[in-house]
Amino acid sequence: MNLLNLPDYDISRVEQSARDYRVHATYKPEPDRCAHCGKQSLFGGKLYRHGSREQLLMDLPAHGKRVGVLLTRNRYRCQDCGKTFLQPIPDADERSQMTKRLAAYIGGQSIVRTFASVADDVGVDEKTVRNLFNEYIDRLDMETVFVTPDWLGIDEVHLLRKPRCVLTNVKDRTIIGVLEKRDKKSVVAHLSHMENNDLVEVVTMDMWRPYLDAVGLTMPKAAVVIDKFHVVRMANQCLEDVRKSFRAGLELKARRQLMHDRFVLLRREADLKPEQREKLESWAKVFPMLGEAHRVKEGFFRIYDHATRAEAEAAFVAWEKSIPHNLLMPFRPLLTAVYNWKSTIFNYFDHRATNAFTEALNGIAKNIERLGRGYSFKAIRAKMLYSKGLQKQIRPVRYGGDFAGKMVGCPVDGPKPILGTDVDALLRVLEQERPTDGESTR
Repeated sequence: MNLLNLPDYDISRVEQSARDYRVHATYKPEPDRCAHCGKQSLFGGKLYRHGSREQLLMDLPAHGKRVGVLLTRNRYRCQDCGKTFLQPIPDADERSQMTKRLAAYIGGQSIVRTFASVADDVGVDEKTVRNLFNEYIDRLDMETVFVTPDWLGIDEVHLLRKPRCVLTNVKDRTIIGVLEKRDKKSVVAHLSHMENNDLVEVVTMDMWRPYLDAVGLTMPKAAVVIDKFHVVRMANQCLEDVRKSFRAGLELKARRQLMHDRFVLLRREADLKPEQREKLESWAKVFPMLGEAHRVKEGFFRIYDHATRAEAEAAFVAWEKSIPHNLLMPFRPLLTAVYNWKSTIFNYFDHRATNAFTEALNGIAKNIERLGRGYSFKAIRAKMLYSKGLQKQIRPVRYGGDFAGKMVGCPVDGPKPILGTDVDALLRVLEQERPTDGESTR
């Protein structure tokens, strides 16, 4: 019974239980040199057998059962140096007491499954799975090359209750980096090591000064665009502050007149249903301040409807003048942000770049954390970057009628660069996954 499908192993017998196979085997190839002095038998070195020992190596599961190989290994003594050594097993990961193919399997599986379920599946302890996972991810980090996009997105995502920096390929909607910290030093270090970072034309980001400083140091030629959704969100927040402050001063009867006011006020006027529009108009008559605040919010949103930068800047000046005196204070945070980031905010009208799809990343983070309490940052990052089958590959570029499987600016030799993890595909996968009761953390 060739259960192992490894030609260099002689199998003497196979025992099985409900969950396991126990394979008794010997390894056939004999060493041709001493493991210590390196002298080959062909050049006068003399090796002779010096007993044997049994060793249990775990292997890939087979037929739904865990596989353990009880391997008899010869011991040899070298007459030249006098030292002994065990028969070398190239297929074995000696430190983890398993075959190399099982170690590789564990590394890949531990990205998409909890450590506990992988450990139970293959018959090793959870600590071993964790160690192999860490080694596997370290190797992927060294071997994987993400294509440096011409439009780079820098945003934040909340993982394990902390804001982390996430880097995206804006045009291809992929994740190309997740950093544990979002401070200037961490971002500069990552951007500095991106291949061909001088090819980046546009960088979209939120209003976080360390991002701007990091891009200025590493990609000085790139145009920085503050993502429009971060800006208009501030307009909504200003309106929300007005609404809360206004409601706090009303009696219960008046508050009841404003049922569902948050939903109606924050929604774009063009998206309101007829009954919602009527409700908004009636509120504006009874509560003029609330109606004015909604008008101011809508006026700011309409700035982004203009076709050119000059038109948008003129619209902003007109909008600022239209703000009633009693609403200047609630909308002060938005005005301050625009003046502090004016050039980068209005760069949007020159490039029309937005990082809006990264809002989905916070949903991804919540899904991942829900799937297993206690996930480490490294495990979550690995799932976001290296989930098998979710990477977008480089599209071939046509050269003189022929397709060459390479992209301008990417190295010809070495690992094949990829575009990153498809955000939409990752969301679909996570929506289908559910946590399993009793699975331990990772």
